[in-house]
Amino acid sequence: MRAALKIGSAVEAAIERFVCVGETIADENADIQPEMYDACTEARLAGASMANLSCACNDDPNSVVDKAVLVRASRQLLSSVTRVLLLADRVLVKQVLRAEDKIAFSLSRLESTRSFNDFVKVFAVFGGEMVELAHRSGDRQHDLKSEKRKAQMSIARTSLERLTMLLLTSSKTYLRHPDCDSALQCRDGVFYQMKLSLELIAICVCDGILTTEKNRYIQDEPDMPIDIALQLTANAAIKQLTEMLEMIRMTVRVGAGVRERIVSALDALCQLTQDFTDSAYTPHHQREQILDFLEECRFEMTNLIQPDENEQLAASGLEVTVERLNRRLKDLSKQLQIVAMEQISEVLRANEDQVLLSSMKACAVAGDIDGVEKYMHKFREHADHMQEVCRLLHHISITDALHVHTGHVERNMRALAPLTILAGRTLCVHPSSRIARENLEVFCDTWGQAVNDLSRVAKESDVAANGRVAAEKQAYMSLPRPGVSSVKSQASSVSHRIKHAGNSSDSSNEILPNGGRQPKQIGKGPTRVVSQTGDEESSDEEKTDKQEIEAFQYRISLVIDDLQSDIEGR
Repeated sequence: MRAALKIGSAVEAAIERFVCVGETIADENADIQPEMYDACTEARLAGASMANLSCACNDDPNSVVDKAVLVRASRQLLSSVTRVLLLADRVLVKQVLRAEDKIAFSLSRLESTRSFNDFVKVFAVFGGEMVELAHRSGDRQHDLKSEKRKAQMSIARTSLERLTMLLLTSSKTYLRHPDCDSALQCRDGVFYQMKLSLELIAICVCDGILTTEKNRYIQDEPDMPIDIALQLTANAAIKQLTEMLEMIRMTVRVGAGVRERIVSALDALCQLTQDFTDSAYTPHHQREQILDFLEECRFEMTNLIQPDENEQLAASGLEVTVERLNRRLKDLSKQLQIVAMEQISEVLRANEDQVLLSSMKACAVAGDIDGVEKYMHKFREHADHMQEVCRLLHHISITDALHVHTGHVERNMRALAPLTILAGRTLCVHPSSRIARENLEVFCDTWGQAVNDLSRVAKESDVAANGRVAAEKQAYMSLPRPGVSSVKSQASSVSHRIKHAGNSSDSSNEILPNGGRQPKQIGKGPTRVVSQTGDEESSDEEKTDKQEIEAFQYRISLVIDDLQSDIEGR
């Protein structure tokens, strides 16, 4: 009985501390005050009821606890505590959105500023607001349960941090050369990318459900969906087909609706694999092998969906057909992985970024317009190749986090390539401009960070894929068939090349601690390293995030000091 009394008192005390925090939140947020006070009062009453039951048991040892009263009090407590948590969560969401709205307003002011002095004043306010958003969004990121949302939030925050530096140099370049069209286009492009990142954070904190307008910070509809987690990939299509086949195997029947859905899923898979077969960089024999696997899948699908008059024969053959189709899908998945990894290892080993960007920079400083155009054209082709490789990597991503990261690496490169070219064109028009040269260097550094991101997610994708293959190895080898050994040996070879891509004779490749590649003279690796192992404790993640925010705050303060010095120098 003494234990029961202690439990009742402890529950009541814990509830009192909990509702005190809730009431403090209510005092600071008038919009939820009535609801929060009501939920806190209900929680107090439930806690008091449970404490009274414990006291009654202590006063009369022979009394029997009224279970109905205890259950009712427990339900009331659970309901009220849930309401308090939901209201507190709503406050956190509003705080993040409010911080974003401040930044969006400052961005509009920066965009309309035509004087360098005014720009410095607004940028000082903007820097403080960016630090506030970093704190708010970091707290929210730790609370997210979905791996996709966590990855998206991390990407958006990292992107905003990088774009802040690009915004600074591109705006200074435009203010120094207001008649230069390329400088204006470059600056406007950076503004647009920042607004896209703000939109992505809003989607994450609201879990994809925005209560306000659809596009909160951007007016035009983007070319790609902002929520890249919704994109269908080849691996996702194969997974859908596998799940449908498992359902067919369990039910031992293929209805008209199931038949229509599974045929549609196979058609979608065939369409998605065109990114592999239509690529000019895919060797002919690999293209033929992918097409052969698809043809075998279609053949097995035809056997599966064709109605059989003999029901007993159909039931006995259905499981065999499902098993054969599953094997073909696994073979196709492995072949897609081989193609993607081989292309990534080749493009990272070539390391063309350093040569192209350095040459473009040198020609721009020398005022060699023809040379700039030549290297711009080569860089544009190289950037298209990099984006194509990123798309293939996106198709073979296995985990939710990799699905998001690989998709955003492609998106970042697609956005950065034309802006880097515009920065080079601006320097070509104004070869003696110090700020134009600095602007191009910052864009080159950011491109180098994007290449590092690609190298890192490629290594993580290879590790994830090989881990899954290792888990399936025993079952896979128990079903020998022609071509298995060659496929597996190719996969092993590609894995070896990916892991040792930085150990080639090309001294310009350096392996970073996070698995990325350090391009020489292009820029340092990403300041943020997104961990996807999931082995770190939450406290360690929060500590690391806090250190990164402090570093970002320090960089912002240095930038503002430099801007103030520029004003004094004028």
